[in-house]
Order: sequence, then C-alpha cells, then structure tokens
Amino acid sequence: MLNTLNDLDQQLMLWLNHNGGAFQDQLWWILSGKLTWLPLYLFLLWVVYGQCRPIGQQWKHLVLCVVTIALVVTLADQISSGLIKPWIQRPRPAQPDSGIAEWIHIVNGYRGGHYGFVSSHAANTWGVSLWFILLLRGWRREERDFRPMWIPRIVPPMLLAFTALNCYSRIYLGVHYPGDILGGLIVGTAAAYFCHNVIYQRTKKWLNIGQ
Repeated sequence: MLNTLNDLDQQLMLWLNHNGGAFQDQLWWILSGKLTWLPLYLFLLWVVYGQCRPIGQQWKHLVLCVVTIALVVTLADQISSGLIKPWIQRPRPAQPDSGIAEWIHIVNGYRGGHYGFVSSHAANTWGVSLWFILLLRGWRREERDFRPMWIPRIVPPMLLAFTALNCYSRIYLGVHYPGDILGGLIVGTAAAYFCHNVIYQRTKKWLNIGQ
C-alpha cells in the first residue's frame, strides 16, 4: 500500500514539476521566498489592528492575535521539521537518493534539506492562512462593523491563493512531493484550529476581551 502511494506521488511529482524556462524559474523562486509575502503579512496585521479598535481593549487583543499567530507558526514548524521529518526520513525529490532526482527540474541548484515529509512551507503558510480565516469568520458571526466592508470577502480568497501559490512553488522547485504538501496542509490545519479554538478563544475569555 505504501509503495503504491509512493509510486503515485512520484508520478504526480514528475507531471507537476517541469522546466518552465527562465521566467517561470525566477517567478516560482520569488513566490517561494518568505520576504516576498511581507506586504501580505503587514496587510493582515492592519486588518487585525483595525478590527481590534471597537473592542475597547485594543492593545490586549492585538497582542493576543500576534502571539497566537506566532504560536501557529512555531507549532506547525516544530511538528513538521522537528518531529515528522526526522521520523519519516523521506528524501526530497531533488535529493540524489530519491529515485527520481535525475528527472527533477531544480532551480539555482537549490535542493533543500535532505528530508521533505512533511512540507514546513505548506504547514506554516496554511496554518497562518486558516487561522486568519477562522478569525474573520468569528468576527462576522459577531456582526462586527468591518471597515472597509470588502475585507471579510476578499481576505479568505486571497489567503487561499497565497497558500496555493506558495505550495506549488515548492513542487516546481523540486523540493517537495505533492504528498509532502498534503501532509503539511494537515499539520497546518491542526495547528490553526488548536491555536484559534483553544488558545485564542480561551485566552480571550480569560482576559475578558470583547465581552
């Protein structure tokens, strides 16, 4: 069963990973970079800042949100890189011992660390995105006065696109199988739900924020 799944994952990897030429190489290299998405992170913090104002305890809520986001990233990264990767020890597709390295297109000689399951990029990216989606959904249920009104409509699709681009960039660069990405998405989902539904919600009640 595991061999069959691994074969399917490798075949899907070889189909999705390709040499798109110099333009695509540069494009996906940039999209995979952490600093590329800094404007998006700043925009999301601005959204949180703007929605904290009506509460009357702005600074406490803002700090809680920032700390919880950091916890999502820490939890997702430690589970994926600190626990699962050294346990499973699955070579990345671009590594010489992957079995398919000779057919993998790599960019700028980048092969990543030796082990790739699960993808930390996918776990961190989706973890943060889902946490914000859950936060905005909760605010809409509380009928908060969004200013401007397009924020709760535009942010979730934006975060889904952000996650999809970031995840595919790892496949294009040859450093993650689709299965690595799927595993990372599962880890990110668990981290986001735990940090939002347990840490954020309980701490918010304990601090009496928005009550």
